[in-house]
Amino acid sequence: MWRTLLIILIATCGLTTAAFSAEPPKAAEPPKDEQSIVPAVAVVSVQESFLIEPLAPGVFAAIAKTGSKATTNALFVIGRDYVVAAGAHMGKQVINDLYKAIAARTSKPVRYFVLAHHHTGYTYIDFDFPPGQDIIMSWQTWKNIDAEVRKPAYSSLFFNEGLTLKPGGVSVVLTNIGKGHTDGDVVVFIPEAGVVFASDLLYINSVGYMGSGYMTDWLLALDFLEQMGAEHIIPGYGPVSGPQEVYEFSQFFRDFLTAVLQHIEHGDTLEQTLSHFDLPEYHDMDGYDQLIELNIKRAYNDLKNNFSP
Repeated sequence: MWRTLLIILIATCGLTTAAFSAEPPKAAEPPKDEQSIVPAVAVVSVQESFLIEPLAPGVFAAIAKTGSKATTNALFVIGRDYVVAAGAHMGKQVINDLYKAIAARTSKPVRYFVLAHHHTGYTYIDFDFPPGQDIIMSWQTWKNIDAEVRKPAYSSLFFNEGLTLKPGGVSVVLTNIGKGHTDGDVVVFIPEAGVVFASDLLYINSVGYMGSGYMTDWLLALDFLEQMGAEHIIPGYGPVSGPQEVYEFSQFFRDFLTAVLQHIEHGDTLEQTLSHFDLPEYHDMDGYDQLIELNIKRAYNDLKNNFSP
């Protein structure tokens, strides 16, 4: 039984489910008078959290600076009429720094902030947005936010499967992936620029944080990201990348889960798995020493609860 599961897991990257069976969303060609956006100019802004990388006219990656309070990357899109920003796991200073970086490049308002996900139990992050800011999220993320002891002061808009914003001259396509890194991850796609914001579904040269993850669903989400064929993919951690880097993280993820399943198949307890688990070929990845034990615990319990011999 378990050997069959191992084969299924290794082959997961080639599978699709109903949640991912549709082609990546394609926006209709905008009218001629909406196609031109005045290119925003990369400038220096006084903030400590992000390095700002222009990817296309009006489209910017905000890469978390090493050693800063920013723990994950972000995105902002300057349209003709307003700005759309996206990110997650952001405290007050990090939010303020992102808005400073945006204000250094445009006087247009940030009309919507897309909250890509939220980890339950964290009331000091994802709450301290500027007054009057509208926050868009998946319905699952809204449930996680609304269940916190601290209640959000901002206006919230949540959606089920997908939503497209048109800030003028560009499209911002939101897709609710569902279970993956959390139980309601949102992927942001800018088709005119070939840019995808994957948030913490994707880590570059890092084992990542899997403490709220759903293992097999996460693999399917990575396959979805790879098949989108975007030229630029902004991960939650690491530099702006492309489909090859998505494949490389998927390969690590499959190797990691296969090793955990082998311990379960052998009848090892969680404690025995923690004691004997090793992936020597990945020791050099960022976060291996700090996060691998936590990730093993989550993967072991998730896989054991979902598959029974």
